Amino acid sequence: MPFRKIGSPHPKYLAATDILISDMSNINYDFLLFDRPIILLANEWLVKNFPDLGIKTGLDGLEGAIERAIKDPDEYHENRIYWHKKTMHNPDGSSSKRVIGEIIKRSGIKEPFFVLVHGNNEVSKYHLLPLAEFLKKEGFPHEFTAFYMKKYDNLQDVVCISTHNDILKSIVHGFRVHIDHSVKGEGVTDYGELAKRFRAAGYYSNTDLHITEGEVSYNNTKKMLGPYHDRAVMVGYPKSDTLIKFNNDENKKRIYRELGFREGSILITYAPTGKYRYPFKQGASLTPEVLSGLKRISGKHGYNVLVKLRSRPSLKGRAIDMFKRFAR
Repeated sequence: MPFRKIGSPHPKYLAATDILISDMSNINYDFLLFDRPIILLANEWLVKNFPDLGIKTGLDGLEGAIERAIKDPDEYHENRIYWHKKTMHNPDGSSSKRVIGEIIKRSGIKEPFFVLVHGNNEVSKYHLLPLAEFLKKEGFPHEFTAFYMKKYDNLQDVVCISTHNDILKSIVHGFRVHIDHSVKGEGVTDYGELAKRFRAAGYYSNTDLHITEGEVSYNNTKKMLGPYHDRAVMVGYPKSDTLIKFNNDENKKRIYRELGFREGSILITYAPTGKYRYPFKQGASLTPEVLSGLKRISGKHGYNVLVKLRSRPSLKGRAIDMFKRFAR
């Protein structure tokens, strides 16, 4: 049966996808780069707050939504193009180059040593990896690391880059850069709740520069930064370089071989935000019922269905899930 579940945020899977099923995830906006159909598994919050990038449906209407997307893949073309332009700045394959150039200009450091801190987070790794690849190609001294270490404090011209402001908050040395990856478009978060977090954290005054993905994230980030709004810039989205690189037939063939998928059949990817809802994340859709429904639809129609989770569940995460299951 062409149904697989993996725990990987690698962009190569998204680039091979024909139809994306998700909820309030940022991945919807990444997928706009390809102008292909999107189906939104929508609760009331998502229906009200998320733009019409594609068909909004509950689980009971999912099978029909897939058939509708196959029959008319251009149904939401105009909406997809509009929001793509609003949320991803100039994705031409050279975003990483522009971002590094802007960092050097803003920092005033002519010969920087770059430290890219991913915090052992798989999602963060793939947002920072395009920058690391560019730095390696151009011969810039750098390290791609899980944690910021004391040894970097001994270096004079350090630029520290991370996708998490909380990581940068603990660093007192060098020029600190945040790569935004979670405020791309409307509906991906409750900006009122997120703004409260920014205020409580002192507007992340320790972060010297915020690289935003596009117009929407640029404007929202400026608002949330309060007195430090001038630290937000819009020069490019590094991850788009990787998405563009893998958007080809050869990558699709490799993905099909890797996953044992059926050639000649479309690839439908379900990429949810997760299981749980939070004050600033209300659109999570991952449930056993959704997975069972997708498996049934895959078997009935022969679609290749990939369930793409953000990462493999940790031992702690599995323990929490088990506890909640027995506590019901």
